[in-house]
Formats: sequence, C-alpha cells, structure tokens
Amino acid sequence: MAQPRPEFIIDSWDFSSHPAQPIDQDFNAQPNRWFHIQRDLPGISEWLLSVGIPEPLIGAVLEEDTRPRFERNNDGFLLILRGVNLGEGERPEDMLSVRILYYKGAIYSFRKRPLRSVGRLREQLQQQQGPESLQDLVVMLVEELNDRLEELLDVVEAEMERLEGDDNGSTAERQRQLTQLHKRMLRLVRFVRPQMTAIERLASDAPKWLDPENVQWLVNERDSVQRELESLEMLLEQVWMLREHLQQDVAEKMNRNTYWLSVIAGVFLPISFLTGVFGINIGGMPGVEHEHAFWIFCGALGIIAVVEFLLLRRLRFW
Repeated sequence: MAQPRPEFIIDSWDFSSHPAQPIDQDFNAQPNRWFHIQRDLPGISEWLLSVGIPEPLIGAVLEEDTRPRFERNNDGFLLILRGVNLGEGERPEDMLSVRILYYKGAIYSFRKRPLRSVGRLREQLQQQQGPESLQDLVVMLVEELNDRLEELLDVVEAEMERLEGDDNGSTAERQRQLTQLHKRMLRLVRFVRPQMTAIERLASDAPKWLDPENVQWLVNERDSVQRELESLEMLLEQVWMLREHLQQDVAEKMNRNTYWLSVIAGVFLPISFLTGVFGINIGGMPGVEHEHAFWIFCGALGIIAVVEFLLLRRLRFW
C-alpha cells in the first residue's frame, strides 16, 4: 500500500538516476533524496525523528528566528541562507530564510514562505532539467539566491544614481527618499554579511561532500557574494556622501539667507533709529512747523541708505 505524502512535504525528488524523479510514495530518508518541507505545519518534528534526524538539528531547522550560518556535523552539515523576498506586495529587502540540512546523503530544505529561487529549481526539475545530483542542487540553489540578490542590487544602484543626479527635486524630498533607501540597504547588509561567511565556510568544507567541479562552482558563488557585499558597502558610503552633501547645501542656504538678513538689518538699523526719534510726539521736535520737513527727512534717510550700501560694498560684505 502506497504511503500518503505528509502534508508538510511540499516536494520531494530522488536523484539516484538522471533525470531526477519525483517521489510519490515511500517518503523515507534515503541517500540521494531531496525533501522540501513547509516548516510551520504540525507533525514535522515527529517525522524528522522517525527518519533519524537528531533533536538538536531538528531544533535548529525549525527555529523561528535565524541568521545565515554554516555548521558541520559528523553526518553532513546545516546551511541557513536568506533569499530576496519577491512575494507580491512584499519588500524585497525583507529576506526570507531557507534552511538546508544535508544528513546521511539526503537533503532536507525548510521554508515558511515561498522563495522564488527554490521555486525555479522545482520548475526545472519538473521539466527534467536543472540539477543532476544533490551536489548540483546545493550549488544551484546558492547560485539562484545570488542571482536574485544581484538583481535587487541593480535596482538599488539605479535608485542611488537617480537620487545623485536629481538636482531639481526639493532637498527635503531627496533626504526622505535617501533615508528610505538607506534603511533598505541596512536590512540587506544585516543578512548578506553573515551569508558570505556561511558560504565561505561551506566552500572551505565542500571537498568533503562535493566533487571538484562543484567545489569550484561554489567558490565562484562565494566570490559573487563577496562582490555583492562590497557593492552594498560602497552604496552605503555613497549614501553618507550624498547625505552630507545635502546637509551642506541646506547649511549654505541658511548661512546665505542669514547673511543677507544681517546686511538688510544693518542698512535699516540707523534709519529705524532716526524714524523712531522723529516719531516722538512731544514739543520741541525740529521741523514740525516746516512744510517741507517730511520730504527733507525722507531724502536724508535715502542718502543714509545709499551711503551704507556703498560702504558695505567697499568693505566687501558680498
């Protein structure tokens, strides 16, 4: 009697022959098999125990919050990676976790939400293409994760170039967009940096499980992650440079406006003083009985203003 597929097993493939064949029954752990598992459904722990997975490894793959890492054990390794979140309405920089457990010749991968990179591999297998062995599966999954990350970095870099070349937008709006872009990059760096370390450690230990060709492919992917991390760090430096440039522009505008206000106040200070004095409504004010006194006073104020203007100009106040 055929064994029903457990609800938590999303997909399963047997790589004992080429091309790989889907597993429709006998969902027991055997070498050269891949089980892709939905990790938030009941019954997973019991099934993993029944196929011989130690409890500490079960706890590691089912843990809710993880960061990228690589751990070797006597019978294989645990690799936890993050992939770009390409779900509809989601933020790509909120990277999704995929846990890969290689144990006694079989691979178990765990997800909570769909990951496009794993979905592409499953589609290729359904078309009798894609990885030819479990070794290829690990390397191609790392490659898919790197490709999606590189595509996201291209978008971030294009957005950065747009902000740098936007001389017509308001400073406040540019600063707001720059802050949002900065937050996105910080979320990426949070996972990409430990991911590079995890892949680097996997590449160092890879000769124990992978053939020389796949080891070299994995080394290439490690270099790709290193390059992506360096690109992120360079973009973060550009963010700080552009932020300082915008702040300097704001400071220069404030200084220039303050300067001109000071010049105007300096020109009108003696004029205001005279108008205040002659505005006193008490007896004895000169010119009260003179019919042309007002116009004479206005002319005197104008002459004072011109003299002050020429004096400030001569002293190179601007």
